[in-house]
Amino acid sequence: MKKSTGKKKITFYNYSRSLDNVIKFLEAIQKKINFLDLYVIVEGPEIKITIRGSRDLQYLATQKLKELAEQFLKESL
Repeated sequence: MKKSTGKKKITFYNYSRSLDNVIKFLEAIQKKINFLDLYVIVEGPEIKITIRGSRDLQYLATQKLKELAEQFLKESL
């Protein structure tokens, strides 16, 4: 039985406006998601992430990425 694989693209925005938070976000991704191939491009406030691997692992990684983005990239009041 062949595993379902592919790629998924997700874009996050740095609402915190802090480069330090982007660096912390990327370091956390590196520590937490090491079971898939990740490609990251940072252009201004946009962080574009491409995930490659099996669909079930992509789903898990997407959930973790959203949690990390909420933690590091949200706007501070």
